[in-house]
Amino acid sequence: MLAPPVLRSLLFVPGGRPDLFPKALKTGADALILDLEDAVAAPFQDVARDEVKEELARSSDRLTFVRINHPDLGDLDKDLAVLAAHGAQAIMLPKVCGPKDLKQLDNRLSEREQVLGLPPNAIGVCIVIETSLGLRNLFETLTSTPRIRAAGLASAEQGDLMFDLGGRWTPAGEAMAYARGKFVCDARAAGVPWLIDGAFMNLEDPAALQKEAELARTYGFNSKVAIHPRQVEVLNRAFSPTPAELERARGMLEAFQKAEAQGRGAIQFQGMMVDYANIRWARQILAVPQG
Repeated sequence: MLAPPVLRSLLFVPGGRPDLFPKALKTGADALILDLEDAVAAPFQDVARDEVKEELARSSDRLTFVRINHPDLGDLDKDLAVLAAHGAQAIMLPKVCGPKDLKQLDNRLSEREQVLGLPPNAIGVCIVIETSLGLRNLFETLTSTPRIRAAGLASAEQGDLMFDLGGRWTPAGEAMAYARGKFVCDARAAGVPWLIDGAFMNLEDPAALQKEAELARTYGFNSKVAIHPRQVEVLNRAFSPTPAELERARGMLEAFQKAEAQGRGAIQFQGMMVDYANIRWARQILAVPQG
């Protein structure tokens, strides 16, 4: 699976709307999600698959996700038939409750890779957690197959997870505090690189979107899905280092390297004790491409 240097925003695009594909590419989103699930009514699924198949064949130079229907619905082979003969694509699997949800998909993807002439595990998977049971089983799910390169938490207001929790959405995200914390810890323990926060539903409140994206970043997420092009710029900004963070990281690294050359492994920097753990943070901040 081709991974971009940074993945801050993933824009949903209905699979049956090919007129929107070129427009979505111009938004600056780090990746697109071509949706074959909720955004496509059942009678139009086959038409949408044809459109997605054509788009994937043209997108070998950028990462594109395809959100498929859950395998239990019986259309897995049809959904996977859209895949192209390159590794710049990934499957987004919704409503994952445990490792069993990955077994059939993993087997079918292996078969598709052979047909397409791709190496094993070339096609990555992003799982989406939408229930308390899925959250409970997250670590076991993430470690069940090496295909999983990303994981998303369906944190949307009045979404499936919020309904399952019986919680109430607030700007400060109190109802999702445990879910976000457990999600990040499990995903980091499993070595999953891309942690994706869920959709923000109010398209008319960019300030609230900014606040929720910053909250997600504070928890440890490094990206968030967008459901409208106007959200992309906000997300890219929220999940990029601030000028102050960049300046601090550069200064810290420079001061530490000078001290390290003198045999010291810990220094004071801007009133704070700094050691190798802080330097890992600085290097991580500086590794994120800007713009």
